[in-house]
Amino acid sequence: MLAAVSGPLAHKTELEEETLPLPLCCISIPDSDHSSAETLLQPGVGNSDTYTSDTTPRRRLSGSSFKSSTTRHSPDPPGHQHGPLPRQLQLQARKGQGYRKLWQMVSRVQRGERLSESGAAKEDVTVEDLVKTVQQLPASVSAIEAITSGLAYIDSRAAAALLKSLSKAGMGHRAVEIFDYLRTLDPDHELYSLCDIFTYTTMISQCNSHHQLRRALELVAEMRSRAVPLNVHTYSALLNVCLKANELDLSMDVYEQMLADGCTPNLVTYNTLLDIYNKTGRWMDALNVLELLQHQTIKPEARTYNAIITTCNNAGHYAEAVNVYKIMCAAGVEPNGATYNIALTSYARSGQLEAALALFSMMGAKGYERGANTYAAVLSSCETPGRWDLALELLQQMQMEGVRPSTACLTSAISACMHGGQPQRAKQLFERMYTMCKPDASTFNCLVCIYCRLGKHQGAVNMLEVMLRGGQHVDLTTYDAAVGACWATGVVPLQKYALQLYERAHQQGLYQIITNEQAHSEGYVLDVQLPSGPPYVVLLSLLRALRQLRDEYVDTMSTGTVGKVLIRLAVQGQDMESLNTILSNQLRSLGSPFIIMPQVAAAPVIEIHFAANSLATAQWLKGPAVAAVLGLLGLVGTSAGLAVTGRGVDGMLTSQEDMQREVNCRQALLSIQTYEAACQINVQNIPQALLVQRGELVQLLLHSASCLGLSAELAHDAIQLMDRASATGLATSIAGRLLAAACMHIVAQQDPTGPSLLAVLFQVAPQQLLIAVTAVRQVLGSSSCIAVSAMRVLRLLLERLGVESHDATTSSHVCGQALSVMSKIAMSPLLLGCPPSVVAVAVLYACRMAAGLLPAWPVTLVTLTGYAETNAMLQPYIKAVLQLVLEV
Repeated sequence: MLAAVSGPLAHKTELEEETLPLPLCCISIPDSDHSSAETLLQPGVGNSDTYTSDTTPRRRLSGSSFKSSTTRHSPDPPGHQHGPLPRQLQLQARKGQGYRKLWQMVSRVQRGERLSESGAAKEDVTVEDLVKTVQQLPASVSAIEAITSGLAYIDSRAAAALLKSLSKAGMGHRAVEIFDYLRTLDPDHELYSLCDIFTYTTMISQCNSHHQLRRALELVAEMRSRAVPLNVHTYSALLNVCLKANELDLSMDVYEQMLADGCTPNLVTYNTLLDIYNKTGRWMDALNVLELLQHQTIKPEARTYNAIITTCNNAGHYAEAVNVYKIMCAAGVEPNGATYNIALTSYARSGQLEAALALFSMMGAKGYERGANTYAAVLSSCETPGRWDLALELLQQMQMEGVRPSTACLTSAISACMHGGQPQRAKQLFERMYTMCKPDASTFNCLVCIYCRLGKHQGAVNMLEVMLRGGQHVDLTTYDAAVGACWATGVVPLQKYALQLYERAHQQGLYQIITNEQAHSEGYVLDVQLPSGPPYVVLLSLLRALRQLRDEYVDTMSTGTVGKVLIRLAVQGQDMESLNTILSNQLRSLGSPFIIMPQVAAAPVIEIHFAANSLATAQWLKGPAVAAVLGLLGLVGTSAGLAVTGRGVDGMLTSQEDMQREVNCRQALLSIQTYEAACQINVQNIPQALLVQRGELVQLLLHSASCLGLSAELAHDAIQLMDRASATGLATSIAGRLLAAACMHIVAQQDPTGPSLLAVLFQVAPQQLLIAVTAVRQVLGSSSCIAVSAMRVLRLLLERLGVESHDATTSSHVCGQALSVMSKIAMSPLLLGCPPSVVAVAVLYACRMAAGLLPAWPVTLVTLTGYAETNAMLQPYIKAVLQLVLEV
């Protein structure tokens, strides 16, 4: 193996500098460097002890070609006897005499003489001469003809230096031309020995592109065929070629073969290996390299530690990266600028903000340039803790130091604002970004999350669609935020879009559900493990798991092969109570046979378990409840899992339609609130006799609307108008049946001349009915003789959730028993006199909660009505409605 005995080469680590030792002869260097020329020995190859002495000066040839010179050997030293030299040694004796011959001339300088007097030093052929000769050649002239004679003056190491110098000078094709010529020579040719481990290794290292990988492999095969040994430099060069060609599996095969051949890696080898580990994400193997270096007593350099830290960072193991940095400092290895940048990232991503700031200050104190990448690293440490104030301060400091913020800097600042509860500042930063740099995928991911945090789900959907249509990468955090935001709206089309996003993420390898059969004491158990995530992502994972069970495992469960079905969710660093509630409510609302099991704790992970008998589960999965929910969401089963029917949901179109619904519903609700403010009902003014009779009258109004073919909304409007009229004192002069019939006539806008059918239904005289209608109009006023019932407001709320009034199936799965319980609510005195909008909100919330629908009170309804779940005014009404729902 090549080993550096002394000199600066012992400290060089880049592959290009250590692939080959520097040439020992025929190379032109400054006089001041003569004393530091390295002596590198390869056992059996190019050993200087095999050369014979040659004291005859060689002429230095100039021009584009060289003429051979006569070689005369010096007299034998006293007492030295030998026979004829072998052919190979004779060839070696004729070349490779550059610095060795110069040393012989130096040793013969007598007192008063000068080295220049002999002229020998000026007649040497050097690598520099050969390179200049090739550079001066026209493209059509062969380099072989120009320098063949000069090649006889150099050894294989100098030849390797020549090939490398040509490649560095942009004449790699000339290097290939010369080396390919040497490869074709017969063993008896005087230049045959130039084609050895040094030149082969050099040419392998010059294969820098993917299409040259085959050539590198062919050269290695040729070396083996010629019995040219492969040393650590050869293997290191080949490893680097595989790395540059991105053939990472092949590079590991080469490394294994290197070890199998008994070749011990050096620092260059390990540095290249670390680059391979970085690309393949093998961070644990990268950490093990430190132990291997320690075992070989090789001192790692800054580049080595940087590669390990970078590999850990890229794999997301920032704590391990920080530990490597500490080991580096303890070992006395001075960090460089690159080290500080990657270590800043490690500290930032591991949540060590103060340590990152200290390192940032140290970097400045030591005079290292703090560029945009440095600021991006320290700004990233502000994200998770939400230090938006520090992030803005750092941006200001960048401008003061003349550093232009990069996309990564502004994205981190935006994220810090978002995490710190400053979404408006984040939005302002994004708007300013276009004046400084161009947003990238990470910026758009962050912006989607900002829109979701602000509750602007329509903006989030539009931005996400731009990303998807533009082919930009959507990360897990963005999927989590978008899926959660769309589902939280409660709007059916947006929830279908959330499912579509979920499926897209699943196809990218996210949200994976693990299902397998396990042997158990009670028989085989079908184990379903849900992926962890935010609450609504977990909910969709449950729906996907139910689809998978129904499509793939129902037959297995029906035969009794499987005794029990388990649904498990591992909870780590999440709101366990919220997740438990979501899963329990969903399973209960579908009437599932699953029951929650005691929690299994294995710190820091807690598992939520649900278990059910397999036969009962199979029967339930085939039932209408599961089919209705999955059908409502527009899902179909496939062999791959869950998919959206048809061509899928157009996110932008869905967002636009939702925006229009929001505007329409807001305008309608404003009108309703104006009506409620003007038409309040004072229950104290309603006669007691009418309150006793009211239940009968409500039933009569509902029945008459059905007989007349009128909608339920009109019946409830008539009830609302009757309560208003009763509170005016009109009920003391008009009988209850007559008052109810008059109110129905008004809201139904019946022809004043044809009230006969209503009179029959309410058993009143037609003439009396017309008189009562006139009286009601006079008391309430013609312009105010309108009514908006809680049923009508409930329909408005359902419209906001994307439910059409004629779609009874969807309505029942979005509002539970709300529509059917409204008749009971209308007859009950508990909510009499309450504004219709409050009644509708209480009914919808209570019925959704009772049905286990999630969320119980969607964010779109919070925005529309202004009522939150925790609103104190709503609680008594919600409690009253829940009581009535339970009775129903």
